[in-house]
Amino acid sequence: MTIGIRDIWMLLSFVVLGGLVQAVYGELQLLGIYPSLHAGFPLTGSFFNPGPYAGYLAVVFPSALGLYLFTDQWPGFSRKWLKLLIKYISLATVLGILLILPVAASRAAWIAVAVSGGLLCFYRFRWYEKLGSLMDTRLNKFSVLILGAGIWVVALIGIYMLKKDSADGRVLIWKASLNMIRESPFLGTGFDRFKASYMEAQASYFRENSDDSTEFLASDVFYAFNEGIQLFTEQGMIGFLLVVVLLLVVFGVRGSGNKPEIWIAQAGLSSLLLFGMFSYPSHILSIKLCGIVCLAVLAVNSKQLYRLSSLSIPPIRWAVAITMTCLSVVILWRVQEVYKANKDWNDALSYYNKGAYTISLDKYEKVLPVFIRDGEFLCNFGKALSVAGEHIKAVVILEEAKNYLGNTIVQTALGDSYKALGMYDRAEAAYQLASDMLPDRFYPKYLLVKLYMETGEEEKMKAIARFLLEKEPKIPSQAVEEIKEEMRGMLGERLFNIAPSGSVSGQDRQDI
Repeated sequence: MTIGIRDIWMLLSFVVLGGLVQAVYGELQLLGIYPSLHAGFPLTGSFFNPGPYAGYLAVVFPSALGLYLFTDQWPGFSRKWLKLLIKYISLATVLGILLILPVAASRAAWIAVAVSGGLLCFYRFRWYEKLGSLMDTRLNKFSVLILGAGIWVVALIGIYMLKKDSADGRVLIWKASLNMIRESPFLGTGFDRFKASYMEAQASYFRENSDDSTEFLASDVFYAFNEGIQLFTEQGMIGFLLVVVLLLVVFGVRGSGNKPEIWIAQAGLSSLLLFGMFSYPSHILSIKLCGIVCLAVLAVNSKQLYRLSSLSIPPIRWAVAITMTCLSVVILWRVQEVYKANKDWNDALSYYNKGAYTISLDKYEKVLPVFIRDGEFLCNFGKALSVAGEHIKAVVILEEAKNYLGNTIVQTALGDSYKALGMYDRAEAAYQLASDMLPDRFYPKYLLVKLYMETGEEEKMKAIARFLLEKEPKIPSQAVEEIKEEMRGMLGERLFNIAPSGSVSGQDRQDI
Protein backbone atom coordinates (compact mmCIF):
# COMPACT_ATOMS: atom_id res chain seq x y z
CA MET A 1 0.00 0.00 0.00
CA THR A 2 1.41 3.37 -1.05
CA ILE A 3 0.78 6.57 0.89
CA GLY A 4 -0.29 9.31 -1.52
CA ILE A 5 -0.53 13.07 -1.50
CA ARG A 6 -4.14 12.96 -0.28
CA ASP A 7 -3.14 10.88 2.76
CA ILE A 8 -0.49 13.47 3.63
CA TRP A 9 -3.09 16.22 3.20
CA MET A 10 -5.42 14.36 5.53
CA LEU A 11 -2.73 14.10 8.21
CA LEU A 12 -1.77 17.78 8.00
CA SER A 13 -5.39 18.97 7.79
CA PHE A 14 -6.26 17.11 11.01
CA VAL A 15 -3.28 18.79 12.67
CA VAL A 16 -4.58 22.18 11.50
CA LEU A 17 -8.13 21.47 12.68
CA GLY A 18 -6.80 20.58 16.12
CA GLY A 19 -4.98 23.90 16.24
CA LEU A 20 -8.10 25.79 15.16
CA VAL A 21 -10.16 24.16 17.93
CA GLN A 22 -7.52 25.13 20.52
CA ALA A 23 -7.28 28.70 19.19
CA VAL A 24 -11.07 29.11 19.45
CA TYR A 25 -10.99 27.55 22.93
CA GLY A 26 -8.41 30.11 24.03
CA GLU A 27 -10.40 33.01 22.59
CA LEU A 28 -13.48 31.84 24.47
CA GLN A 29 -11.46 31.71 27.70
CA LEU A 30 -10.28 35.28 27.15
CA LEU A 31 -13.91 36.33 26.62
CA GLY A 32 -14.90 34.62 29.89
CA ILE A 33 -17.17 32.08 28.21
CA TYR A 34 -15.02 29.08 29.21
CA PRO A 35 -12.99 28.93 32.43
CA SER A 36 -9.22 28.60 32.49
CA LEU A 37 -7.84 25.28 33.75
CA HIS A 38 -5.27 27.02 35.98
CA ALA A 39 -6.18 29.48 38.72
CA GLY A 40 -3.06 31.57 38.07
CA PHE A 41 -3.59 32.13 34.33
CA PRO A 42 -6.59 33.35 32.30
CA LEU A 43 -5.54 31.37 29.20
CA THR A 44 -4.65 27.67 29.02
CA GLY A 45 -6.74 26.13 26.22
CA SER A 46 -7.40 22.53 27.23
CA PHE A 47 -3.89 22.33 28.78
CA PHE A 48 -2.86 22.75 32.41
CA ASN A 49 -0.93 26.00 31.88
CA PRO A 50 -0.15 28.50 29.08
CA GLY A 51 3.34 27.11 28.34
CA PRO A 52 2.35 23.76 26.77
CA TYR A 53 -0.69 25.44 25.20
CA ALA A 54 1.49 28.00 23.41
CA GLY A 55 3.94 25.25 22.44
CA TYR A 56 1.17 23.20 20.84
CA LEU A 57 -0.05 26.20 18.84
CA ALA A 58 3.53 26.99 17.76
CA VAL A 59 4.04 23.45 16.45
CA VAL A 60 0.68 23.51 14.60
CA PHE A 61 1.41 26.93 13.08
CA PRO A 62 3.76 25.71 10.26
CA SER A 63 1.16 23.17 9.08
CA ALA A 64 -1.55 25.85 9.00
CA LEU A 65 0.64 28.42 7.26
CA GLY A 66 1.98 25.78 4.86
CA LEU A 67 -1.49 24.59 3.83
CA TYR A 68 -2.53 28.22 3.26
CA LEU A 69 0.55 29.06 1.19
CA PHE A 70 0.91 25.88 -0.83
CA THR A 71 -2.59 24.43 -1.33
CA ASP A 72 -2.75 25.71 -4.91
CA GLN A 73 0.49 23.92 -5.75
CA TRP A 74 -0.55 20.51 -4.51
CA PRO A 75 -1.78 17.92 -7.03
CA GLY A 76 -4.78 15.70 -6.36
CA PHE A 77 -7.35 18.40 -5.61
CA SER A 78 -9.81 18.30 -8.49
CA ARG A 79 -12.53 20.25 -6.69
CA LYS A 80 -12.02 23.99 -6.41
CA TRP A 81 -14.29 24.31 -3.38
CA LEU A 82 -12.14 21.82 -1.49
CA LYS A 83 -9.02 23.87 -2.15
CA LEU A 84 -10.78 27.01 -0.93
CA LEU A 85 -12.05 25.23 2.20
CA ILE A 86 -8.55 24.01 3.08
CA LYS A 87 -7.06 27.40 2.37
CA TYR A 88 -9.44 29.44 4.51
CA ILE A 89 -9.56 26.99 7.41
CA SER A 90 -5.78 27.19 7.44
CA LEU A 91 -5.88 30.99 7.28
CA ALA A 92 -8.34 31.10 10.20
CA THR A 93 -5.99 28.86 12.20
CA VAL A 94 -2.97 31.04 11.40
CA LEU A 95 -4.79 34.22 12.46
CA GLY A 96 -6.21 32.57 15.57
CA ILE A 97 -2.74 31.41 16.67
CA LEU A 98 -1.20 34.84 16.01
CA LEU A 99 -3.91 36.46 18.14
CA ILE A 100 -3.49 34.01 21.02
CA LEU A 101 0.32 33.73 21.29
CA PRO A 102 0.98 37.32 22.50
CA VAL A 103 -1.45 36.75 25.38
CA ALA A 104 0.10 33.37 26.23
CA ALA A 105 3.43 35.23 26.69
CA SER A 106 5.59 32.24 25.73
CA ARG A 107 8.85 33.56 24.32
CA ALA A 108 9.89 30.09 23.15
CA ALA A 109 6.66 29.85 21.13
CA TRP A 110 7.27 33.28 19.59
CA ILE A 111 10.74 32.24 18.43
CA ALA A 112 9.43 28.94 17.06
CA VAL A 113 6.64 30.65 15.09
CA ALA A 114 8.95 33.36 13.73
CA VAL A 115 11.58 30.91 12.48
CA SER A 116 9.21 28.24 11.10
CA GLY A 117 7.03 30.87 9.42
CA GLY A 118 10.13 32.51 7.96
CA LEU A 119 11.31 29.17 6.53
CA LEU A 120 8.00 28.59 4.75
CA CYS A 121 7.94 32.11 3.33
CA PHE A 122 11.58 31.63 2.29
CA TYR A 123 10.49 28.73 0.05
CA ARG A 124 7.07 30.03 -1.05
CA PHE A 125 8.18 33.50 -2.15
CA ARG A 126 11.64 32.38 -3.31
CA TRP A 127 13.42 34.69 -0.91
CA TYR A 128 16.54 32.65 -1.51
CA GLU A 129 16.70 34.09 -5.03
CA LYS A 130 16.41 37.65 -3.73
CA LEU A 131 18.95 36.91 -1.02
CA GLY A 132 21.33 35.46 -3.60
CA SER A 133 21.11 38.61 -5.72
CA LEU A 134 21.83 40.75 -2.65
CA MET A 135 24.90 38.72 -1.71
CA ASP A 136 26.67 39.02 -5.05
CA THR A 137 29.86 40.49 -3.57
CA ARG A 138 31.90 39.75 -0.44
CA LEU A 139 31.03 43.12 1.05
CA ASN A 140 27.32 42.54 0.52
CA LYS A 141 27.55 39.06 2.02
CA PHE A 142 29.33 40.43 5.08
CA SER A 143 26.83 43.30 5.44
CA VAL A 144 23.79 40.99 5.17
CA LEU A 145 25.24 38.55 7.71
CA ILE A 146 26.08 41.34 10.17
CA LEU A 147 22.64 42.91 9.75
CA GLY A 148 20.86 39.57 10.22
CA ALA A 149 22.96 38.70 13.26
CA GLY A 150 22.37 42.15 14.75
CA ILE A 151 18.60 41.87 14.36
CA TRP A 152 18.59 38.45 16.04
CA VAL A 153 20.82 39.62 18.91
CA VAL A 154 18.62 42.65 19.59
CA ALA A 155 15.47 40.49 19.41
CA LEU A 156 16.88 37.85 21.76
CA ILE A 157 18.06 40.49 24.27
CA GLY A 158 14.60 42.05 24.20
CA ILE A 159 12.92 38.68 24.74
CA TYR A 160 15.36 37.88 27.58
CA MET A 161 14.72 41.19 29.35
CA LEU A 162 10.96 40.74 29.01
CA LYS A 163 11.01 37.96 31.65
CA LYS A 164 14.56 38.01 32.96
CA ASP A 165 13.98 35.95 36.10
CA SER A 166 12.31 33.18 34.10
CA ALA A 167 15.27 33.01 31.71
CA ASP A 168 17.79 33.05 34.58
CA GLY A 169 15.86 30.25 36.26
CA ARG A 170 16.25 28.09 33.15
CA VAL A 171 19.98 28.84 33.01
CA LEU A 172 20.24 27.74 36.66
CA ILE A 173 18.59 24.41 35.77
CA TRP A 174 20.99 23.91 32.85
CA LYS A 175 24.03 24.60 35.04
CA ALA A 176 22.84 22.22 37.76
CA SER A 177 22.15 19.54 35.12
CA LEU A 178 25.85 19.48 34.28
CA ASN A 179 26.42 17.64 37.59
CA MET A 180 24.23 14.81 36.29
CA ILE A 181 26.00 14.74 32.93
CA ARG A 182 29.42 14.60 34.59
CA GLU A 183 28.39 11.61 36.70
CA SER A 184 27.24 9.52 33.72
CA PRO A 185 28.33 11.15 30.45
CA PHE A 186 27.99 8.15 28.12
CA LEU A 187 24.89 6.21 29.23
CA GLY A 188 23.04 8.87 31.24
CA THR A 189 20.81 8.36 34.27
CA GLY A 190 18.21 6.31 32.38
CA PHE A 191 14.97 6.92 30.52
CA ASP A 192 12.63 9.35 32.32
CA ARG A 193 15.03 9.56 35.26
CA PHE A 194 15.65 13.31 35.17
CA LYS A 195 12.93 14.10 37.70
CA ALA A 196 14.28 11.42 40.04
CA SER A 197 17.84 12.74 40.03
CA TYR A 198 17.76 16.45 39.26
CA MET A 199 16.95 17.94 42.67
CA GLU A 200 19.92 16.21 44.30
CA ALA A 201 22.08 17.59 41.49
CA GLN A 202 20.68 21.04 42.24
CA ALA A 203 21.51 20.56 45.92
CA SER A 204 25.09 19.62 44.96
CA TYR A 205 25.31 22.69 42.72
CA PHE A 206 24.29 25.04 45.54
CA ARG A 207 26.72 23.39 47.97
CA GLU A 208 29.53 24.04 45.47
CA ASN A 209 28.26 27.53 44.57
CA SER A 210 26.88 28.93 47.81
CA ASP A 211 27.34 32.50 46.54
CA ASP A 212 25.10 32.02 43.48
CA SER A 213 22.79 35.04 43.39
CA THR A 214 20.08 33.13 41.51
CA GLU A 215 19.25 30.75 44.37
CA PHE A 216 15.99 32.64 44.96
CA LEU A 217 14.85 31.38 41.52
CA ALA A 218 15.22 27.72 42.48
CA SER A 219 12.13 25.54 42.79
CA ASP A 220 11.17 21.87 42.66
CA VAL A 221 11.97 20.91 39.06
CA PHE A 222 10.73 18.00 36.94
CA TYR A 223 12.02 19.06 33.49
CA ALA A 224 15.27 20.49 32.17
CA PHE A 225 13.42 23.08 30.05
CA ASN A 226 15.76 22.08 27.24
CA GLU A 227 15.11 18.83 25.41
CA GLY A 228 18.75 18.47 24.34
CA ILE A 229 20.06 18.74 27.90
CA GLN A 230 17.36 16.44 29.26
CA LEU A 231 18.11 13.89 26.53
CA PHE A 232 21.84 14.06 27.35
CA THR A 233 21.27 13.62 31.08
CA GLU A 234 18.91 10.66 30.63
CA GLN A 235 20.41 8.87 27.60
CA GLY A 236 24.01 10.11 27.72
CA MET A 237 26.20 10.94 24.77
CA ILE A 238 25.21 7.75 22.92
CA GLY A 239 21.47 8.47 22.97
CA PHE A 240 22.05 12.15 22.20
CA LEU A 241 24.16 11.39 19.11
CA LEU A 242 21.60 8.88 17.82
CA VAL A 243 18.91 11.58 17.93
CA VAL A 244 21.26 14.06 16.23
CA VAL A 245 21.82 11.55 13.42
CA LEU A 246 18.04 11.10 13.05
CA LEU A 247 17.57 14.86 12.77
CA LEU A 248 20.33 15.15 10.18
CA VAL A 249 18.59 12.45 8.15
CA VAL A 250 15.10 14.00 8.29
CA PHE A 251 16.34 17.50 7.53
CA GLY A 252 18.33 16.06 4.65
CA VAL A 253 15.17 14.77 2.95
CA ARG A 254 14.57 16.59 -0.33
CA GLY A 255 12.44 14.26 -2.45
CA SER A 256 12.09 14.63 -6.20
CA GLY A 257 11.18 18.12 -7.40
CA ASN A 258 9.51 20.81 -5.29
CA LYS A 259 7.40 19.15 -2.62
CA PRO A 260 5.68 21.61 -0.27
CA GLU A 261 4.81 18.80 2.16
CA ILE A 262 8.54 18.32 2.84
CA TRP A 263 9.00 22.02 3.59
CA ILE A 264 5.93 22.03 5.86
CA ALA A 265 7.11 18.96 7.79
CA GLN A 266 10.63 20.32 8.20
CA ALA A 267 9.25 23.69 9.34
CA GLY A 268 7.03 21.85 11.83
CA LEU A 269 9.98 19.94 13.27
CA SER A 270 12.00 23.18 13.39
CA SER A 271 9.24 24.79 15.43
CA LEU A 272 9.13 21.81 17.80
CA LEU A 273 12.91 21.79 18.24
CA LEU A 274 13.12 25.53 18.87
CA PHE A 275 10.32 25.40 21.42
CA GLY A 276 12.05 22.40 22.97
CA MET A 277 15.19 24.44 23.59
CA PHE A 278 13.32 26.29 26.35
CA SER A 279 10.50 23.95 27.37
CA TYR A 280 9.44 20.29 27.60
CA PRO A 281 7.37 19.34 24.49
CA SER A 282 8.40 15.67 24.67
CA HIS A 283 6.23 15.38 27.80
CA ILE A 284 3.11 16.78 26.09
CA LEU A 285 1.30 14.08 24.12
CA SER A 286 -0.45 16.39 21.63
CA ILE A 287 2.84 18.09 20.72
CA LYS A 288 4.55 14.73 20.30
CA LEU A 289 1.79 13.60 17.94
CA CYS A 290 2.37 16.66 15.76
CA GLY A 291 6.08 15.78 15.64
CA ILE A 292 5.25 12.19 14.66
CA VAL A 293 3.07 13.44 11.80
CA CYS A 294 5.97 15.56 10.52
CA LEU A 295 8.35 12.59 10.76
CA ALA A 296 5.82 10.40 8.91
CA VAL A 297 5.57 12.91 6.05
CA LEU A 298 9.35 13.03 5.73
CA ALA A 299 9.62 9.23 5.96
CA VAL A 300 7.23 8.85 3.02
CA ASN A 301 9.40 11.16 0.95
CA SER A 302 12.70 9.62 2.03
CA LYS A 303 14.69 7.54 -0.45
CA GLN A 304 15.54 5.25 2.47
CA LEU A 305 11.91 4.08 2.81
CA TYR A 306 11.60 0.30 2.73
CA ARG A 307 8.46 -1.78 2.41
CA LEU A 308 7.73 -5.09 4.04
CA SER A 309 6.66 -7.10 0.97
CA SER A 310 5.94 -10.11 3.18
CA LEU A 311 2.82 -8.33 4.49
CA SER A 312 1.17 -9.04 1.13
CA ILE A 313 1.10 -12.79 1.98
CA PRO A 314 -2.43 -13.56 3.33
CA PRO A 315 -1.44 -15.71 6.39
CA ILE A 316 1.08 -13.12 7.55
CA ARG A 317 -1.40 -10.33 6.96
CA TRP A 318 -4.02 -12.13 9.07
CA ALA A 319 -1.49 -12.85 11.82
CA VAL A 320 -0.51 -9.19 11.98
CA ALA A 321 -4.17 -8.10 12.00
CA ILE A 322 -5.09 -10.49 14.84
CA THR A 323 -2.02 -9.45 16.87
CA MET A 324 -2.81 -5.75 16.47
CA THR A 325 -6.45 -6.35 17.45
CA CYS A 326 -5.43 -8.19 20.62
CA LEU A 327 -2.96 -5.45 21.50
CA SER A 328 -5.63 -2.81 20.96
CA VAL A 329 -8.02 -4.61 23.31
CA VAL A 330 -5.33 -4.90 26.02
CA ILE A 331 -4.40 -1.23 25.64
CA LEU A 332 -8.03 -0.08 25.83
CA TRP A 333 -8.58 -2.19 28.97
CA ARG A 334 -5.45 -0.68 30.52
CA VAL A 335 -6.51 2.86 29.61
CA GLN A 336 -9.89 2.32 31.26
CA GLU A 337 -8.20 0.96 34.38
CA VAL A 338 -5.85 3.94 34.60
CA TYR A 339 -8.72 6.37 34.00
CA LYS A 340 -10.69 4.93 36.94
CA ALA A 341 -7.58 4.89 39.12
CA ASN A 342 -6.93 8.55 38.33
CA LYS A 343 -10.42 9.42 39.52
CA ASP A 344 -9.74 7.64 42.82
CA TRP A 345 -6.38 9.42 43.09
CA ASN A 346 -8.08 12.81 42.64
CA ASP A 347 -10.67 11.86 45.24
CA ALA A 348 -7.92 10.79 47.65
CA LEU A 349 -6.15 14.12 47.19
CA SER A 350 -9.40 16.00 47.71
CA TYR A 351 -10.14 14.14 50.97
CA TYR A 352 -6.56 14.74 52.13
CA ASN A 353 -6.92 18.50 51.58
CA LYS A 354 -10.14 18.41 53.62
CA GLY A 355 -8.40 16.60 56.48
CA ALA A 356 -10.36 13.35 56.01
CA TYR A 357 -7.21 11.21 56.23
CA THR A 358 -8.83 7.82 56.82
CA ILE A 359 -10.93 8.01 53.64
CA SER A 360 -8.00 9.49 51.75
CA LEU A 361 -5.63 6.68 52.73
CA ASP A 362 -8.20 4.02 51.81
CA LYS A 363 -8.46 5.45 48.30
CA TYR A 364 -4.68 5.79 47.94
CA GLU A 365 -4.27 2.17 49.06
CA LYS A 366 -6.87 0.99 46.56
CA VAL A 367 -4.99 2.32 43.49
CA LEU A 368 -1.43 1.75 44.74
CA PRO A 369 -0.90 -1.30 42.44
CA VAL A 370 -1.74 0.86 39.40
CA PHE A 371 0.65 3.69 40.32
CA ILE A 372 3.37 1.74 42.10
CA ARG A 373 6.00 3.30 39.80
CA ASP A 374 4.50 6.79 39.65
CA GLY A 375 6.67 9.14 41.70
CA GLU A 376 4.03 11.87 42.04
CA PHE A 377 1.44 9.38 43.34
CA LEU A 378 3.90 7.85 45.82
CA CYS A 379 4.83 11.34 46.99
CA ASN A 380 1.16 12.21 47.60
CA PHE A 381 0.47 8.89 49.33
CA GLY A 382 3.59 9.04 51.47
CA LYS A 383 2.88 12.60 52.56
CA ALA A 384 -0.69 11.65 53.50
CA LEU A 385 0.58 8.70 55.53
CA SER A 386 3.08 10.92 57.33
CA VAL A 387 0.49 13.57 58.19
CA ALA A 388 -1.93 10.85 59.36
CA GLY A 389 0.73 9.48 61.73
CA GLU A 390 1.38 6.15 59.96
CA HIS A 391 5.11 6.81 59.93
CA ILE A 392 6.50 3.32 59.35
CA LYS A 393 4.47 2.86 56.19
CA ALA A 394 5.13 6.48 55.18
CA VAL A 395 8.87 5.85 55.24
CA VAL A 396 8.50 2.77 53.02
CA ILE A 397 6.36 4.61 50.46
CA LEU A 398 8.48 7.78 50.47
CA GLU A 399 11.74 5.88 50.10
CA GLU A 400 10.19 4.16 47.07
CA ALA A 401 9.04 7.53 45.73
CA LYS A 402 12.67 8.72 45.68
CA ASN A 403 13.36 6.18 42.91
CA TYR A 404 10.98 8.02 40.59
CA LEU A 405 10.75 11.59 41.86
CA GLY A 406 13.07 13.84 43.82
CA ASN A 407 11.72 16.97 45.50
CA THR A 408 11.55 18.79 48.81
CA ILE A 409 8.08 17.43 49.61
CA VAL A 410 9.42 13.87 49.67
CA GLN A 411 12.40 14.90 51.80
CA THR A 412 10.49 16.96 54.37
CA ALA A 413 7.82 14.27 54.74
CA LEU A 414 10.58 11.69 55.23
CA GLY A 415 12.16 13.95 57.82
CA ASP A 416 8.86 14.28 59.67
CA SER A 417 8.33 10.51 59.79
CA TYR A 418 11.93 9.72 60.75
CA LYS A 419 11.72 12.29 63.54
CA ALA A 420 8.46 10.81 64.81
CA LEU A 421 10.14 7.37 64.85
CA GLY A 422 13.08 8.75 66.84
CA MET A 423 15.53 8.29 63.92
CA TYR A 424 17.01 11.77 64.32
CA ASP A 425 20.11 11.33 62.16
CA ARG A 426 18.00 10.32 59.16
CA ALA A 427 15.53 13.11 59.85
CA GLU A 428 18.36 15.64 59.93
CA ALA A 429 19.78 14.30 56.64
CA ALA A 430 16.37 14.56 54.95
CA TYR A 431 15.68 18.08 56.20
CA GLN A 432 19.20 19.20 55.29
CA LEU A 433 18.89 17.79 51.77
CA ALA A 434 15.57 19.63 51.32
CA SER A 435 17.26 22.82 52.53
CA ASP A 436 20.17 22.35 50.12
CA MET A 437 17.77 21.73 47.24
CA LEU A 438 16.07 25.10 47.83
CA PRO A 439 18.45 27.27 49.88
CA ASP A 440 16.20 30.32 49.67
CA ARG A 441 13.17 28.62 51.24
CA PHE A 442 12.26 29.03 54.91
CA TYR A 443 10.34 25.84 55.59
CA PRO A 444 13.12 23.18 55.43
CA LYS A 445 15.33 25.31 57.71
CA TYR A 446 12.41 25.86 60.03
CA LEU A 447 12.02 22.07 60.33
CA LEU A 448 15.73 21.77 61.13
CA VAL A 449 15.34 24.31 63.92
CA LYS A 450 12.44 22.33 65.38
CA LEU A 451 14.48 19.12 65.15
CA TYR A 452 17.53 20.64 66.87
CA MET A 453 15.31 22.06 69.59
CA GLU A 454 13.85 18.60 70.21
CA THR A 455 17.27 16.92 70.26
CA GLY A 456 18.82 19.62 72.44
CA GLU A 457 21.40 20.78 69.86
CA GLU A 458 21.17 24.39 70.94
CA GLU A 459 24.05 25.87 68.96
CA LYS A 460 22.79 24.49 65.67
CA MET A 461 19.30 25.65 66.54
CA LYS A 462 20.43 29.20 67.34
CA ALA A 463 22.49 29.54 64.15
CA ILE A 464 19.64 28.64 61.84
CA ALA A 465 17.04 30.56 63.88
CA ARG A 466 19.12 33.76 63.65
CA PHE A 467 19.61 33.18 59.91
CA LEU A 468 15.84 32.92 59.41
CA LEU A 469 15.22 36.06 61.47
CA GLU A 470 17.66 38.08 59.37
CA LYS A 471 16.66 36.65 56.00
CA GLU A 472 14.34 38.64 53.74
CA PRO A 473 11.76 36.44 52.01
CA LYS A 474 11.41 36.36 48.24
CA ILE A 475 7.65 36.86 48.64
CA PRO A 476 6.40 38.18 52.00
CA SER A 477 3.60 36.08 53.48
CA GLN A 478 1.83 35.33 56.73
CA ALA A 479 3.56 31.93 56.93
CA VAL A 480 7.00 33.58 56.80
CA GLU A 481 5.99 36.04 59.51
CA GLU A 482 4.77 33.14 61.67
CA ILE A 483 8.13 31.39 61.24
CA LYS A 484 10.04 34.55 62.15
CA GLU A 485 7.83 35.10 65.19
CA GLU A 486 8.42 31.52 66.34
CA MET A 487 12.17 31.95 65.86
CA ARG A 488 12.05 35.04 68.09
CA GLY A 489 10.15 33.02 70.67
CA MET A 490 12.64 30.15 70.55
CA LEU A 491 15.63 32.43 70.90
CA GLY A 492 13.84 34.45 73.58
CA GLU A 493 12.99 31.31 75.59
CA ARG A 494 16.58 30.05 75.43
CA LEU A 495 18.26 33.42 75.99
CA PHE A 496 15.75 35.54 77.90
CA ASN A 497 13.25 32.96 79.22
CA ILE A 498 10.45 34.26 76.96
CA ALA A 499 7.80 31.71 75.94
CA PRO A 500 7.78 30.74 72.26
CA SER A 501 4.77 31.33 70.04
CA GLY A 502 2.81 28.59 68.28
CA SER A 503 3.94 26.61 65.26
CA VAL A 504 3.38 27.57 61.65
CA SER A 505 -0.26 27.22 60.60
CA GLY A 506 -1.20 24.75 57.88
CA GLN A 507 0.21 21.41 56.82
CA ASP A 508 2.20 22.03 53.64
CA ARG A 509 4.69 24.87 53.54
CA GLN A 510 6.74 23.87 50.51
CA ASP A 511 6.23 27.30 48.95
CA ILE A 512 8.05 29.26 51.69
